[in-house]
Amino acid sequence: MSNLDERMRLAVEWFERYQFSDGAGGAGWGWVHDVPPNPQNTAEVVCALTAAGIPVPRAAEVLHLVRRQMIVPPTAGAGEFTGPIDIAWQLRAMHCLGVADDDSDVRECIRTLIQEQDAESGGYRMSGSVGPVSLTATTAAMHALAPYAADDVEVARATLRGVTFLALTMLSDDVRAEPLYSAAHIATVLARPEYASVGGRRARRASELAIERMLDGLASGANCNGDEHFLRGDVAHIWTHLGLHAAVGAVLVADGTLIFHPAVRAALTALFDLQVMTQQLPSRGGFRTSSEGFITAYSTTLAVEAMVHARTAVAETVNPGRVFDLICQVDGAHHSDGRVVTEWGSRRLVMNSHVGFAMFVLASAAGLTIVGLGALLKAGLAEEAPLPERAAAGGLIVWGTFVLAFGTLAWLTSRFPNFSQRAIAAGVFGGFTAVVLPIVTYIF
Repeated sequence: MSNLDERMRLAVEWFERYQFSDGAGGAGWGWVHDVPPNPQNTAEVVCALTAAGIPVPRAAEVLHLVRRQMIVPPTAGAGEFTGPIDIAWQLRAMHCLGVADDDSDVRECIRTLIQEQDAESGGYRMSGSVGPVSLTATTAAMHALAPYAADDVEVARATLRGVTFLALTMLSDDVRAEPLYSAAHIATVLARPEYASVGGRRARRASELAIERMLDGLASGANCNGDEHFLRGDVAHIWTHLGLHAAVGAVLVADGTLIFHPAVRAALTALFDLQVMTQQLPSRGGFRTSSEGFITAYSTTLAVEAMVHARTAVAETVNPGRVFDLICQVDGAHHSDGRVVTEWGSRRLVMNSHVGFAMFVLASAAGLTIVGLGALLKAGLAEEAPLPERAAAGGLIVWGTFVLAFGTLAWLTSRFPNFSQRAIAAGVFGGFTAVVLPIVTYIF
């Protein structure tokens, strides 16, 4: 936990270093540290800091920027943030900053989101009234409207339609729900307590399916990022979604007990590897979008939220002794984790110590049986028996010994994941070749 808290502290310090004034009375963050702040990225940081229980620095100036939907940075030209995705983030940030429910800007954002909801599907578009319905915009709107659903009938009706749309999209194998980030977006919405009773059995099944999809995606080790294209006014934009960052947090908020899952722990390790930890670098504490990517406010906010959910899972669902045994090891490896024993192409053979021990027992029984049969055959042969028969008896003994060695190798490589597989294989086959096999052949 101390290491997790330290990483979160460094990320917060990164936010504090790269918070800038916009030249018009506001302050916030941009996509990267060397661009002017904008309302959306600022809102993302506000939500992440609030989730972590950390006060937002220069909160009054931040709120001043978040309230605006049009900015004119002197170095970047005009910037308009009036689409449903922008309004949703604006509303979320104002709620996190403690703006009253009856505030005029809050009521206007709610009214706009209700009006912008697609009449046919119940989803939302990223920006404007044309273009495809976006899961990203829909999930953002559901998060933004959730705090107001209990006291506003229109909001409750809109959230019911939106949550139902998300659940059906996941259950119908819609191509929009295939990317890892889409499953993460849907899972976080369905995990909100405000929507616990919305959607019924379909929503629960959709959440389970989203979790399965995220676990499969994290375990594959493939590139989890994806791009979503949309128009904001006449300008084409690309939203690069960070599947790893989003899925780690989404899995844990959906089911905290999955902190034990090997794919989740490996993904957490991969996420931590993206944080800059070098003391001499001014970007220390920030998270990259990928191993060769930029350090951005978006990637850092997602990482902070993932760490918040990890800390909650550890605090609420994990036995301290098991934490020490499974998570707090220096290298993070444990023999109960699945380990890639071999791979060919895109296929991998994964095995943990329990399966390895089962293979050892089965191989030992088979190997000893084969050695025993070879010994009986050899004992029944006369001294003048033909060479092929004597070779067959000896071959059975050697083959049985090899099966026994293979089972031993499977167990040891899975039981001691911190050791080199090549070193274990060399030790096992070297020992059987130099010691066991000569003794067996001599005896029999």
